[in-house]
Amino acid sequence: MDRGALWDKASELARLIADSEQAQRYRDAKVQLDGSPQAQSMLRRFRELQEAVAEFQARRVPPMHYRHVIEEADRLLAEMRGVPEIASYEQAERELNDLLDEVSSRLQRALSLPPDG
Repeated sequence: MDRGALWDKASELARLIADSEQAQRYRDAKVQLDGSPQAQSMLRRFRELQEAVAEFQARRVPPMHYRHVIEEADRLLAEMRGVPEIASYEQAERELNDLLDEVSSRLQRALSLPPDG
């Protein structure tokens, strides 16, 4: 198979994945998530806390000095899991990632088989 035919097949596979139920649920969940001020506020705060922890770690600050930040992030994460838009998005993201992982596994298995001769 020449390179052009390979790219055509890859494009077809990408279109099939983009048209899948998993991809549609992911896009729908993303729209709902983006439209929720509560979820966006929580996500923003969680990212700020993650960045603060990363900065402390990069500066090799002992965790006991920023434990309060870690604890706040843990509490916020538990609270976020109860927000329907966030929970739906996470579930849809997992399902789409599972699909992509399976496609990748099938490609990898096909590459490990001996070529048809």
